[in-house]
Amino acid sequence: MWPATSDPGFDPARAAAHLADWLLGGWLPPAGPPAWTRAAAVLLTGAAVKLMDDVLDREEDAWAGRPNLAARLGPGATAYALAALALAAALSLRDAVLLFWASYAWGMAHDGRLRLPSGLQAWQETALTVALAVTAAGLGDTLAALALVGSVQLLDDWVDLRRERASAQHRPTAAAEERAAGPARNWAARLGPEEALLAGLGLALVAAAWDPLRAVAGWAVALAAGLAGRPARGTPPPEAPEGREDP
Repeated sequence: MWPATSDPGFDPARAAAHLADWLLGGWLPPAGPPAWTRAAAVLLTGAAVKLMDDVLDREEDAWAGRPNLAARLGPGATAYALAALALAAALSLRDAVLLFWASYAWGMAHDGRLRLPSGLQAWQETALTVALAVTAAGLGDTLAALALVGSVQLLDDWVDLRRERASAQHRPTAAAEERAAGPARNWAARLGPEEALLAGLGLALVAAAWDPLRAVAGWAVALAAGLAGRPARGTPPPEAPEGREDP
């Protein structure tokens, strides 16, 4: 006869604990690669997201007079973005997956009712993306990645809105008023400049407290992208393109 301790049978509490550990930790291995490999993966993921963002914002950037890397690269911009993302995943799958899906979730969150090519509404794709990230990397890491990307998005939009309003002071026209109000996809214009600034700083602190390496590398690539996207000093404000003529 086997001892009672050798055949404990099914333990619901133990099974629930294992399930909770899996949901909180995700299916990706918790042990990450070396620090320099993770930093490189974060930088490459940031470059991929920036390229894809420029692909989507080519018309808006042309109207606002902002440099756009996708416009310079032409049709090859998407291919370069995919290559950078693939290399990032090879270096650190957890960091690449989390940051890309967090960026996707923030991008879809602007207009929750918008019907997307998938047939889903934007809020549904956002929820699905967050659920996939939680399944892959756990709840805590997903929230930290969302905080990091959110801090970058909010503070970048805050800077863009200040720049637009400063530029609009020299063009007292209807087009300038529209520029000063900020585009619809600008969180600082939607939430308010002060609110966006405080929220961005708060999210940055959360991200840094959870994973300092990812936060520092993420902010490094965001700063580089922001500097590259600044119009050259002395560049005159762009004329309103067709369909946005001043009265």
